[in-house]
Amino acid sequence: MRTIAIMSPKGGIAKTTSADTIAYILGEQGKKVLLIDADPQGDTSKVYGKYDPEGEGLSGLLENHTYVGGEYNTWHFIEQTQYENIDIITANGYLMQTDMSLRLEREKTQIERLKEMLKEVNNLYDYCICDCGRLLDMVVINVLIAAEMVIAPVKLGGFENEAIYNLQEQLDDLRELNEKLHIKGIITMRQKNKTTLEFEQWMKEQSGFEMFETSVRRSIVVEKASMAMKPLPAFSKNGIATKDYRAVVEELLQEE
Repeated sequence: MRTIAIMSPKGGIAKTTSADTIAYILGEQGKKVLLIDADPQGDTSKVYGKYDPEGEGLSGLLENHTYVGGEYNTWHFIEQTQYENIDIITANGYLMQTDMSLRLEREKTQIERLKEMLKEVNNLYDYCICDCGRLLDMVVINVLIAAEMVIAPVKLGGFENEAIYNLQEQLDDLRELNEKLHIKGIITMRQKNKTTLEFEQWMKEQSGFEMFETSVRRSIVVEKASMAMKPLPAFSKNGIATKDYRAVVEELLQEE
């Protein structure tokens, strides 16, 4: 199972849309996908129709698994979605309490829990796609210790580019604990104008970041899909943003 975290410290740049859409398209192509919502807002859980403000989800997994003396194995916290090949571990506001609980731990297991718990289902899925919260809290650190890649959505602009540099520095610190972890950027909400095209070329050729060749074009359909609480490809199968994400997934599959 290949574990990929979708993460960005900036809001409003299609982080959750990227996670949900990449997972959906992988499932469409016959890959077995475990989608993990690691954001206390629970937007991915909402999009896939599984949000429960009182549910266990990822909080329950990290706090009540047999690995940490609890009663349950990983399967207990996995739910099937209505979409083929996609299962989910949900999230809600309880993740903030889980973060605090993990901070109080003084053992190494506090940051390696998810990595160990996913070993139980490693042979059952091809991909694990994790939608991370914006903060580098203990829950997200658990995801990053378990992951081999971080996909970082980037909206072209000075503040956004600074954010990805900061994220790179944070990941450099974590690489001592997970040497295989690396970051790859994906340009989202791309607009067709000279300034944007020049910035895009600089990001791909001179910034020093590994980037997907495909950029995702801005489309009002992305916002409409979010408001409808549906994965983008289910809402707009042939929209321009959906087509771009399909090309991104094709790049991802070529790396296998």
